[in-house]
Amino acid sequence: MSEYVICFTAENPGVLDAAASERLAGAAHAIPGTRPVGPVMVDHDRRRIQAGFAIDVEQAMAEAARGGGRLAKEMLMAARLPEARLVEMSVRLDGLRSTD
Repeated sequence: MSEYVICFTAENPGVLDAAASERLAGAAHAIPGTRPVGPVMVDHDRRRIQAGFAIDVEQAMAEAARGGGRLAKEMLMAARLPEARLVEMSVRLDGLRSTD
């Protein structure tokens, strides 16, 4: 099993309200299989929000990228940002764990 860290930036078509970062942080805690990584950052001028989370993956980075993109969008939906569009995402192998 490998742990991958997914970091993403999303752009919202409308203004990001003051509680957007709190809702996204809460979503990262609530979605099964994810662990929040670092703070949620909001750029109100550019209507962008950034967050990171870790997931465990059995196969390879391609699986982490597919799952990470899906989970990032799910977090945005849970944070009541359904119109937010992913504009950047990175996937980083953070550690290998023995399955023994």
